[in-house]
Amino acid sequence: MFYLGIDVSKKTHRFVILDNEGEKVTKPFSLQNTQEDFQKLLKRLKELNLSPENTLAGLEATGSFWENLYSFLSEAGYKVIVINPHQTNKFREALRKKAKTDDIDALVIAGLLRSGDTAASYVPEEQVQTLRELTKTRYEFVKDRKNYQRQVYALLEIVFPEYPKTALGNPFAIGSTAIFKRFPTARHLASAKVKQIEKIVRSIQGNNCNIKEIKYLLELARSSIYSGRAAEARGLTIKMLLENIQMLNNHIAQLEKQMEEILSPSSPDDVDSFPGANLLSIPGVGKKTLAALLSAVGFEGKAFDSGTKLIGHIGFFPKIYESGETRRANRISRRGPRYLRWALYMAAVASLKHNPEMRALYHKKVSQGKTSKQALIAVAKKLAHLMLSMLKTGESYKPERVFVAP
Repeated sequence: MFYLGIDVSKKTHRFVILDNEGEKVTKPFSLQNTQEDFQKLLKRLKELNLSPENTLAGLEATGSFWENLYSFLSEAGYKVIVINPHQTNKFREALRKKAKTDDIDALVIAGLLRSGDTAASYVPEEQVQTLRELTKTRYEFVKDRKNYQRQVYALLEIVFPEYPKTALGNPFAIGSTAIFKRFPTARHLASAKVKQIEKIVRSIQGNNCNIKEIKYLLELARSSIYSGRAAEARGLTIKMLLENIQMLNNHIAQLEKQMEEILSPSSPDDVDSFPGANLLSIPGVGKKTLAALLSAVGFEGKAFDSGTKLIGHIGFFPKIYESGETRRANRISRRGPRYLRWALYMAAVASLKHNPEMRALYHKKVSQGKTSKQALIAVAKKLAHLMLSMLKTGESYKPERVFVAP
């Protein structure tokens, strides 16, 4: 058996090949991260009599640099193992390799493969990877949208502090956005005519803003305490922010549509014919939470063999710092995918309203002295354990099996 250790990077990959005795078959060599050099790799392996039947390849899960080479070798028939960098670091320490070079990294990976103790990292299937990209991008867009909304609120408190009393109380409603894009400050609204506002309102289907509300809006704008300072610059900023928010709304809707296509029945006759359908039986868990979980654990939960390991991956555990007499307050680790941590936290918030068992768990934690946020994290952890277990068993939500009656 031969062991191909690959140290991946953005532009160049380094290769080391060991035989059963741990001897190098050839000198370490480098190839560029190009299709041409990928073909050269296959040619060189063939020249060295390294076939898919007698060769095991391994590479670290370093960023996303491993993905294309992994797919290329897999499609060529080779067995390729993706290794967690933490595992290779521990093996390097065991070998007492203090230096860190590309050659040593590739050698360590090949040696780890030869040891037979390699734990392969989970490589998601095509649809899981698709769901992961959609979920991660949606999370970033939602975060950006909230940031833009905060900036709009902050500016409106200066340029039209009276707006909450008007029909524009929600500046991100379709009608409100249209009016603020045309007349972004009290100074601009003060010069507007009733017919101008009415024309904007009437062009929006379903908008029911009436003449009385429009007149009241203009009266407040004309008597606003806004000083008028930097009106043009602030107005332009509000317009741009609102345009960005509208653009993000459209992008988020497109992402959610694709997510919905993956998490929808394949036929009307079988409503549960999509991955994780049974998880939606948990009150407070919706398709966005389901998408986030599946993108991390796979459609069958194969990425983690226990809920404890999943919690460690998410980062729902405290960072403890104790040194001498110094004791720092424990804080959540924040390791792992933020999009999944956020999705579970929001599901925990929804559970307080829709799930009596989770609500009881929340109040129990609060009564034990936990803060509101700590109690919500406890609920989120419970949800993560529960969802992974249900994904593996395929059963529907049965609270009597999870929560022991007092």
